[in-house]
Amino acid sequence: MLEKVKAWIDRNGLLEQEDTIVVACSGGPDSLALLHILAAFRSEYNMHMVVAHVDHMLRGDESAMEAAFVVDFCAKRSLICYHKAIDVPAFMKETGKSGEEAARIVRYQYLRQVAKEVGGAKIATGHHRDDQAETVLMNMLRGSGSAGIRGMQPMNGDIIRPLLSVSRADIIAYCKMEQLEPKFDSSNFETNYLRNRIRIHLLPELEKQYNSAVKDSLCRTATIVGDEHDFIRHTAKSIWLEVVKEKNHCLLLVAKQLKLIHIAVTREIIRLAIEKKQGSLTGISFYHVETLIEMLFHGRVGSILQLPGGLTIHKTYDGLYVGKKPFALTNQAAYAGQELTIPGITQIQQLGIQISAELTAVQIKSQLNVAVFDADELSLPLFVRTRRVGDRFMPLGFAGNKKVKDFFIDEKIPRELRDLVPIICDEGGILWIGGYRQSRRGEVTDKTKTFLQLRILENAIKNN
Repeated sequence: MLEKVKAWIDRNGLLEQEDTIVVACSGGPDSLALLHILAAFRSEYNMHMVVAHVDHMLRGDESAMEAAFVVDFCAKRSLICYHKAIDVPAFMKETGKSGEEAARIVRYQYLRQVAKEVGGAKIATGHHRDDQAETVLMNMLRGSGSAGIRGMQPMNGDIIRPLLSVSRADIIAYCKMEQLEPKFDSSNFETNYLRNRIRIHLLPELEKQYNSAVKDSLCRTATIVGDEHDFIRHTAKSIWLEVVKEKNHCLLLVAKQLKLIHIAVTREIIRLAIEKKQGSLTGISFYHVETLIEMLFHGRVGSILQLPGGLTIHKTYDGLYVGKKPFALTNQAAYAGQELTIPGITQIQQLGIQISAELTAVQIKSQLNVAVFDADELSLPLFVRTRRVGDRFMPLGFAGNKKVKDFFIDEKIPRELRDLVPIICDEGGILWIGGYRQSRRGEVTDKTKTFLQLRILENAIKNN
């Protein structure tokens, strides 16, 4: 057992000489074996080690007795033990979180507090190979992507898992051999927790009826998927600067560049962006990521999505802005309008865009941010402005005309963004609600000889 754990520690670089380690110890067999094993390695790694225990106050006298047991266990071995009782039921009531999640949050908060007090230590937990199999299966049932199916990592930031290569049976046998007499948490047998149901019912059934080595299979799957996930993440990070731009404390995911890369890398770029702005991916599901991909490539300019955690996603002409308060939601100065350069590029600083105009004899297909007109049917010059009271236009594909105000309402364009939508006109009226709908005026026909292509692109962000 010691040799197996030592090989795992060294292979994954979990311990270095003169490390300081906070050992999370509940008093159960996993954490007690971890504490005993690491204590045996202290001199070999010249390691400073302390113990931390949290009484979650969920099981009354039982959890209080476990705390006393851990303190006594450490005292007999001259180990420093930090311990604290935290009112998890009160935290659950305050936050609305489940008991399992609430306990995990307060536990890791306390462990990191202790780690900071002792000089920025690593935190060692007793997760083992059976825990890994349960985690992988649980995440598969929840529909997690590769980040979930890869399971727990040997080292994740400040957390190390020295027992991840050994099984629960190995740990129980070690405790018996060393006469450790651990305590057993009665809540581990309550089937109202998904993990407990998987451990007590689902995995034994899978072992009995389908694959006696299902835990090993799940752990192998975690390793394979984990390596593939690492490759995708490494690829995403290597092209980050090409596809993501930082502007006004927001991240712009550039649609034009992201169209060129594999969808798996695009998903990881989106997750990285959310993680960078929010600090974690808590509450972010596969469906959030897929919604953002659809929004990135096919969403309407000006559309907004609020993510769990407070991030706001805002669709612009060039992609998606990710931030607490995207630039376009701040107050903008009134825009008087200006004439378009044809052919050429017109910079429109107030709206943070540029409009390119090109005359060609070859027809170009209209796209979300591209409009094509019969140049001979227009009354030059063309100019760009924002909405005005009483604006009306003749939407392409519809009979009659329509108020621009009603069009904005029908298209569900947020009120605060309507003054940012460019409206392109000629002397005869509105030709294009930029990024949304062309007018029938200047419509291309089979008789068109000269085509005018207008394209809207992100250009500059106005500082506020």
